[in-house]
Amino acid sequence: MKFSCYKSDLTEALTFVIRAVAVKPMTPILAGIYLKAEGSMLEVQANNFSTGIITRIPVNTEEAGETVVSGKRFQEFVRNMPDDTLTISEEENLLSIDSGGAHAELLTMNAPDFPKVKTPETDRSFKIKTTVLRDLIRRTVFSVAKDESRPVFTGCCFEVHGDKISLVATNTHRLALAGAKLNDVYDDYTFVVPAETLRGLMMRIDPKDVENYVTINFSTRYLTFTFDNVFVNSRLIEGMFPPYDRVIPSSSTTRVKVKTAEFKEAVEFVSLMSKETEYNTVKFIFADAGVEISSNSPEIGGAVKNVEARISGEELEISFNVDYIVDVVRVIDTEETIIELNDRYSPAKFTEPDNDDYIYIATPVRT
Repeated sequence: MKFSCYKSDLTEALTFVIRAVAVKPMTPILAGIYLKAEGSMLEVQANNFSTGIITRIPVNTEEAGETVVSGKRFQEFVRNMPDDTLTISEEENLLSIDSGGAHAELLTMNAPDFPKVKTPETDRSFKIKTTVLRDLIRRTVFSVAKDESRPVFTGCCFEVHGDKISLVATNTHRLALAGAKLNDVYDDYTFVVPAETLRGLMMRIDPKDVENYVTINFSTRYLTFTFDNVFVNSRLIEGMFPPYDRVIPSSSTTRVKVKTAEFKEAVEFVSLMSKETEYNTVKFIFADAGVEISSNSPEIGGAVKNVEARISGEELEISFNVDYIVDVVRVIDTEETIIELNDRYSPAKFTEPDNDDYIYIATPVRT
């Protein structure tokens, strides 16, 4: 096998597929990445049996062939090669990488032994624009749980109803809900996709590719994402996603409208101090025509910043884990943010003006 390619193309492909390389492989080959050069394309695969990824990049093949190489080491050497183009070849179980005078060699494994990614049997499907799917993931996936003791909360719940799709993520202390319109009408579907699969998929989607579509095929256990030269196969998370609509407040006693950029800057500034507190806590005082944002540490000191706001209803003092606020203001796309509250112990709702398709709920810290 011998081929040449652009370093940027191969680096991007490896960054994507490395997410499907087994972290604690049962056999050495599961820590590897499968390469197959043929004609003008290089196929790159990784498979940990929970997620399988295939992507293809353009190459100039001098000698067709296939091999398996250590995923982590291969990615590191490719990323650190000095030139924009690479020449990669294999001979006698040794893969050579050459670029700009730099040379690296890696032992290879037997390609036929690699568990190639297979297309599972699926009986349902729908299509969605790649950029729309990317945006739905971007605005929800950060809210999933990190604790795997309740697996259903470690993924995003997909809900399809007619021509509407929603993604929901929660760790039981916060919740993000994003929706969008589909071009066609479908039956009602609900399934939960692992967050790690979605994060990798989001990285691979070009935010400027507004004309492309991804086809999602799924069954009761598996789903696949297919677009361009990308194929992702993932096991679905078993379990019933909870009735999340119960935690979304239907009314509020305090309504706040702030400039998103100013609010984000202030929260990020105060967060520098909140990292020193026990619960990463930031206090918000909504009063008069502004919001006072502050955090204090007995050992370090304090930080405070004020932001102008339009406030209607009762004055209120409330505290949050600052990460819960920073995460949402980084994905809100509108010039202004609406915050609706009831009391210092009840969840707050963040929304965008004139947009019913995005809701974020944050539970306060009891201080």
